Order: sequence, then structure tokens, then C-alpha cells
Amino acid sequence: MSNATLIRKLLKRLFQVLATLATSSARRLFSLMSFLQRVAKAHVPISDDTHSKFSTVESCCPGLTGISSARCSQSALPLPLHSTPPSAASPVASTPPGAMPVSGAPQLANLPQTSSPPAAGNAVSPNGLPATLHFVPAAVDHGSRYDNRPLVDTSRSSGIPELMRTFPNRSCPWLNGEWELCIHPEGALYLYNKRKRTFTEAHIGECSFRLMDRCADALYDLARTKKLNFGADDIELVVQPVSGHQPGCQYYFVDHVTRTLFWLHAHDQAKNNVFDDIEGVYDPSHIRYALESQYWVHCERYPKHELNRIELLKELREVAVHASAEIITSDDSLSPFGADELSKILELVNHLQENAQETNFPHSICVVAKFMHYFSRAKFYNFCGLPCARLDADRSVYNEITSFHPLTSSLSLALDAMLFWAPQTHLSDLRRVWVDRCLNSPRWKDYNAKLMTEWTGITIYSTVMLAVDVSFLAVPNVNISTSQSLGIIATYLSIISITGSLVVSVLLVRQNQRYGCESADKAGDFLFSMTSTFFGDKALATVNSLPYAMLMWGMIYFSIALLYNVFKFTTTAMLASVVSGCVVVTMFILWFIWAARELHIFKRLAVSILSTRSRFLRRLGVP
Repeated sequence: MSNATLIRKLLKRLFQVLATLATSSARRLFSLMSFLQRVAKAHVPISDDTHSKFSTVESCCPGLTGISSARCSQSALPLPLHSTPPSAASPVASTPPGAMPVSGAPQLANLPQTSSPPAAGNAVSPNGLPATLHFVPAAVDHGSRYDNRPLVDTSRSSGIPELMRTFPNRSCPWLNGEWELCIHPEGALYLYNKRKRTFTEAHIGECSFRLMDRCADALYDLARTKKLNFGADDIELVVQPVSGHQPGCQYYFVDHVTRTLFWLHAHDQAKNNVFDDIEGVYDPSHIRYALESQYWVHCERYPKHELNRIELLKELREVAVHASAEIITSDDSLSPFGADELSKILELVNHLQENAQETNFPHSICVVAKFMHYFSRAKFYNFCGLPCARLDADRSVYNEITSFHPLTSSLSLALDAMLFWAPQTHLSDLRRVWVDRCLNSPRWKDYNAKLMTEWTGITIYSTVMLAVDVSFLAVPNVNISTSQSLGIIATYLSIISITGSLVVSVLLVRQNQRYGCESADKAGDFLFSMTSTFFGDKALATVNSLPYAMLMWGMIYFSIALLYNVFKFTTTAMLASVVSGCVVVTMFILWFIWAARELHIFKRLAVSILSTRSRFLRRLGVP
């Protein structure tokens, strides 16, 4: 024991010595690194080499990568990331694609007056901003306003001073006199420059704001080189700083005459952020509806432009009345709103007409723009004005590509038969809602209400069947001790099936409560994620049919257990009565299935087998 105690003491002492040495070494290393960093900062030369790396915008302007209102000095502003040789004949021609410098072309009389920036070179402009900028064409971005919102600074608070009768907004103290603070009806703060007719978001830092202002001047100067004929007060610009290795911004121009957006560069990402991944978009008249949809989102986002409210209300009334008539007279209406929603829209239009002459309130512009956006987007989704336009809500405008594989087709056929062809019914209902990956909002709500009713009823039936199964095990003739009997096994399988039906029904009801009442956009994202699998929309239809199928299997297993006990423990007369009753009931069930033509079990089975056989023979080359 003494030796063990001595060894423990020695080890403990050794560990203490090692810890002391490690702590002292770490402190010395940290002091050395701090000294080297200070020396490096004091002796960094500014190189003119065209391949040198300079600090990016994020090192000065944290507002580009996050939300910050911190200020920065002139000396801390970023240097240019791209350098152009002095021998370049033209800044535009010598700049790589996407990094457009400011041109020195003469100014058009109908463009906003902006200061002439220097040519792109390896120098910094007089205000310390980079001479070479990177412009990214973009659509109306939802995340620029609603995502990454700044938080409240709880460290700053004050009381109310005496005689306080003016209440200026001091959230952006670095603004110059040309920019004004505007408040959206829903509470968001944005910036507007009347002379430049430019918008931007207000939750950016001072450095990001200065870069954005510089980008706005550069974009208007670039527009001069393209000889654009801008009408007075009909063109607006929206600029947002972007983070990255190249200082620049996202932007788009708005034309209030044509109700469209346009850009000074080719928009290569239009399919993702403008066309919503819709295939086959090439006709200019079709593209116009996509741009008009974006235009109304801009008007709702920045309701500063004075629009003709009387004409807009008349147009919205006509569109809503026509959509209401379509819903009343047809089951295949393409309206993005239901009958009740259209009635509410018409009531709102009547209220808005009372103040149509007023121009001091932006609320009516936001309301009209919201509704017009949905109607314009519906025209774009339905290929309005083209020979291939969708005229019925459940018709596809694309060629249906059916891929055949013997293994997957056989598995799908077997699964449909095991689930009593319930997936086929749900698949046909789903394809009336989710057509060409476009969601019909009124039908989506009716579809979810129908599913909720079905699953709620199945939950009640499953609860009753579960009680029946448990009670059946308590019958004296059913001997639970003989667990190998067919009756007991069938009863247990029935209980398992009924329990599975209950669990799946509860899960589906919960999921439907989360996503069923969501907006059309969120519901579309949910359906896209659920149907973007190998089996496509059939996977979702199969999941929705599981409660019904498992309930049916539970009933079948209970019937087997009941008939087994009846046939095993009964007399001949009783057996004849039970058999005749079973035959009559079975005939009635089959008669209903055939008369109602709901499932067409035998017809679908024959068609599926013949179709699979013909496809298999064609693949083998047999005529």
C-alpha cells in the first residue's frame, strides 16, 4: 500500500509540473504571435501587382455578410479586386465578363444625373471605393427583406426628454440628403433616392450603403453606353449589396409602362429565380407574364411609385369577376383563388374605390399588387396566349414520359393489389391538384379537407375494430393458450393491422394540419419535396392510402379468425347457415364493387397484366 501511495503522489506531482510548463509555454507563444501580427500590420506594403490579393468588401463592410450598422473609415475601405492595365483602350472592353466598370460615355438628358466614376484600374476612387464592380442580375428577392433581420440592441435605451414633439428616425444616421427613409405598411424600413429613382433595403451598414450608392451610379452610367431611352419617372432601380470575393451588387430595373423588369446584362439564372424552374419557356410573350409577376412583387415591396389606382382597381375587378364566373360554371377553373376568396377580393376592391383618388397612402398599392401578382403568375404557369396554353386545371401541357421497367412495374402492380387499388384513387386526386409541378390552390384546400375527413373516419373505424379484436380474444370458445391456432394468429394480425392504421392516420392528420393550411408557395414546396423521389407522386399517393388499406386487412384477418372458430366449433346445420350467409354477403360486396365502378379490380388487373406483357415482348423484339 505504501508503494502504491508513493507512486500516486509522484504521478500527481509530475502532472502538476507538466501542466505548469504547458501553461507558461502557451502564454509565451501567444505573446509572440501577437507581436508578429502587430509587426506585420505595420509593415504591409500596398503592391501594384495585378495579381496581388487585396482585402475584400467583407473585411470592411460586415453588412455584406450579415446585418450590421457599424461604420468604417475611408482608409479601411477595400481595394479593387480586379486591375486593368493602363493601356486598355476602353474600360468596358477590357473588363472581364460580369465585372463591369463605369463608362465615360456622354450622359443622356433623360437619365438621372450621377457623378462620373473613374475608369477601372489599379487605383482607388477618390471616395475610397473600388473602381471595378461586379453586377449580378437578380429578381425580386424575398430573402433580402425577410431573412437575416437585425436584432434589437438591448444595451441602448433612453427615457423621454422634456418637450419632445419631433420624432426623427435615427436608425440610419449615415444617410446623405438625397436618400429618404420609407416605411412599408407592414413595418419594414427601406431607402429611396428620388433623384436617382433607386430603392434599397435599410438594414445594411454604412460601408454597404456607400458601395450600393456607388453601384447605382455605375449602373446608370453603364445604361448610357447602351443608349437606352428611359422615360421620365417610369424607370426605377433596385440595388442590393452582395457578399463575395468581388465587390458589387444585385440589381434589377423596373419599367412601369410595360409592367416588367429588365437588366443591363444577360440573366443566365432566370430559370431558377424568375421562371420558377418551368420548362419550355422561350416565347417573349410568355416571358412577359413572368416579368409582370415580378413587377407586382416589386410594387408590393416598394409602394412608392404613383400608379393609376382607379385603372388598377377596374382591372382587378374585371379579373376577379371573370375568375368568379369560371369557378361557378366550371370545375376546371384556372383561378388561383377559390370562390370565397374571390368574393372577399371584390369586397376589398369596393372599399378601396372609396379612396382611389388619395395618393398619400401606400396601402392600396400593396393590396392591389398582392392580388395582381397571383393572377399574373397563374397566366405564366398556364402558358397563357400560346397554342399550348392550359385550359383545364387538371390537364398537362407536356408530353407524359412513361418509363417502363419490368421489376418496378411488377412491384407497383403487386403493391396496388395489396392495397386494394387505393393508391390509384389517391393518385388521380393528387394529379388534379399537382399538375406539371404547379399547385392549384383552391383544389389543394379541397383535397386536404377530403383527406382529413377520410382519415378521421378511418380513425373511428379502427378504434372500433381494435375493441372488437380484443373482445374476441375474451370469448370462451377462443382458447388463447393454443397460440398456434389459425384463429388466434389471424386475430393478432388483425390487431397489428388496425394499430398500424391508427398510427399512420394520426401521423398523416398531424402532417396535414401542418402543411394543409399553408400558403400555396409553402404547400408547393412540400409537394415538391414529397414527389421528388424515384417513385414520384405515386409514393405520396401510396402513403395517403395506407390507413384505408391496413384497416381493410384488419377486417379481413378478423373475418378469417371468426370463420375459423365458427367452422371448427359448430354443428352441420349451423355451418350451412353460416356458409350461405357468407356467400350472400360476398355477392353483395362484389355487386357493389362492380356497380359502383370505383375500383374495377378485375378490369384493372387484366389491363395491367396485358400491358405489362406487351411491353415486355416489345423489349425482347417479339412482334
